[in-house]
Amino acid sequence: MPTLKRYIPLFLAGLMSACLQLPEIDTSPPTQTDAGVNPDSGTPSTELSVTITAPTGTFYTSGSVELAVDVRGGTPDLVRLYKNEAELAIIDSPYRYTWNTAAEPEGSYTLTVRALKAGRTFSSAPVTVIVDRTNLQVASRSPAPSSTNVAYSTPIQVLFSKPVKATTISDTTVSFTVSGVLAEKTLSLSSDGRTLTLAPKVKPPLPATVSIGLSSGITDSAGNALVVPSTPWSFQLPHWYSFGGPLHAVGGNTLLKDTAMALDGQDNPVVAWSEEATAGGKSSIYVYRWDGNAFTPIGSALNGTSSGSAYKPALVLDGSGNPIVAWQESDGFNENIYIRRWTGTTWQSVGSGVISAENDTRSSPVATPARNPSLAIRGNDIYVAWDEMNIDEFSAIYVWKSVNGAAFTSVGSYGGVVSAVSKFTSATKPSLVLDSNGQPIVAFQEQTLEEYSPTNIYVMRLQSNGSWASAVPPFYGDDTNGYVSGGLSASTGATYARDCSLAIDAQNNLYLAWTEESYIDGPRDIQIFRSTGPQSWERVGDPMSAYGGYTYAGQARLQATPSGNLFITWKEFDGMAETGYYHLFASYWDSTTWNSLTTGDGINQGQKNSQSPMLAIDSARRPVVAWHESRDAVENSMGDHVYVRRYNE
Repeated sequence: MPTLKRYIPLFLAGLMSACLQLPEIDTSPPTQTDAGVNPDSGTPSTELSVTITAPTGTFYTSGSVELAVDVRGGTPDLVRLYKNEAELAIIDSPYRYTWNTAAEPEGSYTLTVRALKAGRTFSSAPVTVIVDRTNLQVASRSPAPSSTNVAYSTPIQVLFSKPVKATTISDTTVSFTVSGVLAEKTLSLSSDGRTLTLAPKVKPPLPATVSIGLSSGITDSAGNALVVPSTPWSFQLPHWYSFGGPLHAVGGNTLLKDTAMALDGQDNPVVAWSEEATAGGKSSIYVYRWDGNAFTPIGSALNGTSSGSAYKPALVLDGSGNPIVAWQESDGFNENIYIRRWTGTTWQSVGSGVISAENDTRSSPVATPARNPSLAIRGNDIYVAWDEMNIDEFSAIYVWKSVNGAAFTSVGSYGGVVSAVSKFTSATKPSLVLDSNGQPIVAFQEQTLEEYSPTNIYVMRLQSNGSWASAVPPFYGDDTNGYVSGGLSASTGATYARDCSLAIDAQNNLYLAWTEESYIDGPRDIQIFRSTGPQSWERVGDPMSAYGGYTYAGQARLQATPSGNLFITWKEFDGMAETGYYHLFASYWDSTTWNSLTTGDGINQGQKNSQSPMLAIDSARRPVVAWHESRDAVENSMGDHVYVRRYNE
């Protein structure tokens, strides 16, 4: 018992010590300081850092390479340089080495550095060196040297055989002259270093010859000099860019006339004209499209009859860019309007394919020809206007409509007939547009008095009630004084306003051009007006004439961009009695004055006797003109070729 009492206090003390929280003992190895030294033992670290500091990235050379290596964390026992895993050299502090690649084959090499310390190896990240001793060359140049018909919008570019060292591209290594005079330019190198693009800082006056020089100071990344091409690099920027050369469908001695044109969604011109199928034979309508390199035919030739000749094509494009063509053609009994549309594979009739407002069934008729079609399209609605003579030998304007290719029906009251003068007068040569609501507006020339009276220009628009109303001051007849007011005319005398061209912008403003003497017995000028209200018009600039003397301007064609920018083209006889020609001119309106887009000889430099000009404006607001060249200076004379050109900017 005494022994048990003696051990009880010791047992209680043990229990109490077990409940106490004593600190843990750290058995992990000691850490190193940032200096790589164990603070407890004072032993230096054997960890090394090896970096190739030069060259960096991929390095190109045709000769020697200067290498620099940075070693940190201690002094290595040995530093070796490797080339594609083969030892190239042993390098000592300060770890610099010059590698002469003259004896090396061309190609790519991987360089690494390995440092040894206390039996351990420490490697650098690899560096790629490309040995290249092949001279830099020009792979291609655009525009091609000696090109004579270069669009100003064409990029001026050099493609090199391999990447170029950017610092060698400068004004001293690349020269740029326009018509023999140094011109300021911008130089830009593509991200891959292979394509150099040049651009003049200011558009030069055209026509001009551009010359570009490249020097051997241009090198590749390895320092190899450019082999300068032996062929000089120069090309010509004409005033008007030509879509191909002279255009015809049949060739030989076949004659053509009556040009029509429209632009597709890519600004490629689509043209139509009338041409003899055989020399001296009947004429057909031919339609061609520019494919970016040349004009190619769209389907076969068009005729509405087996033996008649087709003339005066009108052309529009549908929403898919497919052409719709209308023309006039005789069936041997009468002259009618024929309409076809291209489906993408074939020509298809619109409606019945032939339309005429006069149903003349007399056995011995006086001809009632339908002529001068004009087309307009909005969605699936196709409108056509034309003039047609009745049995009393007076002509009126008709406007009809086809929906989804169905039969044509008259637009408005009285069979779609449109006439401004309620007398026995003739209205001819309609020009048709559609407003923003898809409603037709038609301009035409009509006699102001019966019999041999002068003509004025009238504009009529379709009303919601189906009637046609004047969009110019309406006609007021007065047979006693020899002149009748109403319509548009350049003078109050007996001058003939004729051959009108109507245009409209996105705000439904109307623009009108026509041919007329500015005064009695004066030269023929181009008159241009615009609407300022429901029946109010004002002149746009002075009458247009390219020559100051007694000349004859005609066949004006006017176009307006959606924002209201105006362009006009016309032909004009130069007034030379024995050797005179018809030249082709174009101008644009800058809100203050008309500015010429042609030189003294016009668009058709080197040609003569331009006829039937047609005008379109592309998405870059550049005018495109199509016409044919006739064989003599006679109004509407036939010729051999069609030409299509665009203002070069």
